[in-house]
Amino acid sequence: MTIPAVQAAPDPFEPEPYLALTESQRQQFDEDGFILIEDALSPDHVDRLIGVVEELNEKHRKSHGTAPDAAYQIRNALAHHDELFALIEYPKILPMVVDVMGVNIQIRTSHVDVRPPMKDHVEGELGAAGGFFPWHSDAPNYGYPVTNGIVPFLEVKVGYYLTDLTEHNSGAICVVRGSHHRSPNLIHDPDYHIDPADIVEVNVRPGTAMVWRTALWHCLTPNLSDHSRKCLYYGYNYRWARPGDYDRQDAGLLARCTPVQRQLLGSNTTEDGVVYQDGDPAHPASRYWRPEPGDVPLEAWAEGQMKKKRAREWRRWKRRNRLPFGAVGSPVVAEGDQPGALE
Repeated sequence: MTIPAVQAAPDPFEPEPYLALTESQRQQFDEDGFILIEDALSPDHVDRLIGVVEELNEKHRKSHGTAPDAAYQIRNALAHHDELFALIEYPKILPMVVDVMGVNIQIRTSHVDVRPPMKDHVEGELGAAGGFFPWHSDAPNYGYPVTNGIVPFLEVKVGYYLTDLTEHNSGAICVVRGSHHRSPNLIHDPDYHIDPADIVEVNVRPGTAMVWRTALWHCLTPNLSDHSRKCLYYGYNYRWARPGDYDRQDAGLLARCTPVQRQLLGSNTTEDGVVYQDGDPAHPASRYWRPEPGDVPLEAWAEGQMKKKRAREWRRWKRRNRLPFGAVGSPVVAEGDQPGALE
């Protein structure tokens, strides 16, 4: 009688196998916030995509009267051409996205970016607040939540670079290595200076892809080359950032709700929830991501609550100190009272 071999139980401390990433790539992604994949796109694939981008470029400039030397962007690019749609599940890259995010994901954004040579650009400080493309991290209006001083891991972007970016100041993206581990408020602090040693100018050949965390601080170099910089970006985030026990509430229920109640039930002020930034159909944005005035009535509610709170605090302080109500220096107690006292 043959006794079957007993298989050893899996080691619970052994790292999970990856679909595509190596251990060193995963470590770099966690520590630096990005990895580069050379030759992710074949030369033929790059040529096809450039043809698509140039076709869209021509249509866009004709329909918008855009100057030949003006930068342009098309959002929700995947809906504009089958070649762009196919990249949402590109076999060389999607496994890497799944390796770092898991399988419960969705496309959050896709866009075509074209930046022609900037002939008249006067070079200044990289990513300066008043510059053409300042340091920032991607986030919706009102920002992402911050936990222990940093933004949790919520999104990955994949950049596909179609033109030669190997030279300095060719319009390449710059990232600050490891900045996803820092407070996003630091880049808005005028006294904070980024260590130049942490800045990586992504000077890459055509066909290179970058998988990166969008909490990374990033900006662009000016394009002082002799050719337009052309690239594509696809952002992936988690599908669970939605209600847990309904998809859309009953119209009858929503009809009897206050604006704040409608917001809390996930309803928007427009049926499709889309707004066109700058009125441009090439720049659609979800109103959940880029809300219009009035889309977040809870903001006005919170401001009102704060005014009431400060009014109560002022009344208590006045009683303790026997000051006449409305004395100069009192906090705002109602709309229009003591403007500026909250500063």
